[in-house]
Amino acid sequence: MIRIFLKLKEQYIKTEMEYPLNFWLMLLSGVVTRFFSMAVPFIICSNVQSIAGWKQDEIYLIMSFLYISEGLCSVLFEGIWQMPDMVFNGGFDSILSRPVSPFYQVLSNGMGLHGIGVVLFGVLSLNYCLIRLDIFRPAVLLMSLFFILCGTVICMSGYLLTNSLVFWYDAGGRSSIPYMISEVGEYARYPIMIYPKILQFILLFIVPYAFIGMVPAMILTGQHMGILCTALILMSIVSLLCTRFIFYRGIRRYESMGM
Repeated sequence: MIRIFLKLKEQYIKTEMEYPLNFWLMLLSGVVTRFFSMAVPFIICSNVQSIAGWKQDEIYLIMSFLYISEGLCSVLFEGIWQMPDMVFNGGFDSILSRPVSPFYQVLSNGMGLHGIGVVLFGVLSLNYCLIRLDIFRPAVLLMSLFFILCGTVICMSGYLLTNSLVFWYDAGGRSSIPYMISEVGEYARYPIMIYPKILQFILLFIVPYAFIGMVPAMILTGQHMGILCTALILMSIVSLLCTRFIFYRGIRRYESMGM
């Protein structure tokens, strides 16, 4: 299954390479947008020593984990965002007719080229932060890979769960809910301690983006390592299982084209 998944992604890249300029512009756009988004903490930390006890490099560490996970979701699971159109245009019929898990098919469909640039920028930023924080060691790199895996699962689960709500509404295949949730997740680029308690709760347990960036950064800087590692693993598993449950419950409501 993994071999087929990677083969599909390879074919998407070959297709996009038919237009080389567009391919490289998409990669560049991912780098440029993330580069300028890092200007905000740079400006703030140039005027104040820390934000809620977090220094500039630690905030960049949070953002790096988020960028890598978001970029990987775009590269590997871009088909999630195409699901509402497939449901209302009849494309989902072909998914259900194949002898392969619909869950797997949705995840393997499509590819976001800009995500490649986002991942590359996030990896460079992550290594820079680890060096600046003097924690660049093999064990830390292995832990970072694990955190990225968990973060990607949480990010993917959030995207798929909100897009799976298409089975419960009739809006021509369009809804602002997935984009609204994604925008709420943007607040997790900074330490959630700066927000009101209600928003902290949302970013931890409703839209758990704090587990993608802030929690790994806390672990790497030596804060509550055992508890936070356990919480991160549990959140990844719970997010994935809940998303899969909602996805298949939604399929039961699917009535083919023109639902």
